[in-house]
Amino acid sequence: MNIKQLEKKIGTLSNTSKMPAYSWGISAHKCNVGSKFVKIKGTVCYKCYALKHFFVMKNTKMSQKTRLNAISMPEWVDYMTELLTLKYKKLPKDKHYHRWFCSGDLQSIWHLAQIFEVCENTKFLKHWLPTREYQIINQIKYKDIPKNLVIRASGIKIDGQPPKFWKWTSTVHTKNPIGYVCPAYLQDRQCKACRTCWYRLVRQVSYKEH
Repeated sequence: MNIKQLEKKIGTLSNTSKMPAYSWGISAHKCNVGSKFVKIKGTVCYKCYALKHFFVMKNTKMSQKTRLNAISMPEWVDYMTELLTLKYKKLPKDKHYHRWFCSGDLQSIWHLAQIFEVCENTKFLKHWLPTREYQIINQIKYKDIPKNLVIRASGIKIDGQPPKFWKWTSTVHTKNPIGYVCPAYLQDRQCKACRTCWYRLVRQVSYKEH
C-alpha cells in the first residue's frame, strides 16, 4: 500500500514543529492516569497542552480517533511499520527519530506490546515514549524493551522528583531542574539538533514549564 492508503486505515502521523520529524498521538482525554490529574493543580497534567490550541480542532480530534480505533486492528503492527518506513525513508538520518504520544498515553500492556513490535520492525529509527502509566510499564522488564526504544516515566508534579522505580525519567521544572535540561525553551520551543530524549545514556531530562 502507499502512504495515503495506509493513513486512511490507521491515521496520519503528526508533524509538530518541535520534533525533528514525526510523532504519533491520541486524545489526551483517553489518558488513564492523566485524566485524573488534569483536575489537580500543581500537576503537569493540570495545564495539559494537548487539551487546548489546535488539539481541540475538529480535524485533529478526528485524526486522534482514527489512530485510537486502529490499534485494535490485527494488521496495525504491519500497517504502522509500513507507514513509518515509507514516511521516514526519504528523510536524512538526523531526522530518524520518532516520538510516541505527542498527546495521550498508553492504553494497556497489550498496546505497549504492539508498539514494541513496531519498534523491532523499524530498527533504522530511534523511538522515544514518554508515559505516566506507571502500572503498565512496571509489568515489563528492561531486557524486553527494544534496543532502539527509550521509555521515560514522566513525573506527575511540577518541580517534583523523578519516579524512582524506573531507569529513564523526565520531570517539569519552574526553577530548579533535575538532570539534563531540555534546551527547547532557549531555541523557539524546538528540539533542533538535540536528541537527548531518545538516548538511554541520559537517565533524567527536565523540561522547563511553559
